[in-house]
Amino acid sequence: MGGLGLIKSLAEKERELLARLEAAKKEAEALVGQAEAEARALLEEAEAKAKALEAEYREREAKETEAILARYRAQAEAEAKAVKEKAGARLEEAVALVLKEVLP
Repeated sequence: MGGLGLIKSLAEKERELLARLEAAKKEAEALVGQAEAEARALLEEAEAKAKALEAEYREREAKETEAILARYRAQAEAEAKAVKEKAGARLEEAVALVLKEVLP
């Protein structure tokens, strides 16, 4: 009968080990699921931050481009005004010379 008790004891230990193994498996699955959820959350956060940075960069780039264009426009307008003033003075000189030649 000693052998039968040993077999029952081994069977009980096997059931215990199987139950512990199943519990460990479920715990591992839960941990994997939790890790996957955390990884998805981190990825979503990183993607959101990347989009925000991209939008910020595009906005800054647009502002800088507009500032450069405004500076060049102002410079071009100033140069055009200077040329126009110079041309106007030359025109006045030319008119005066013509009038001097035509009207004694």
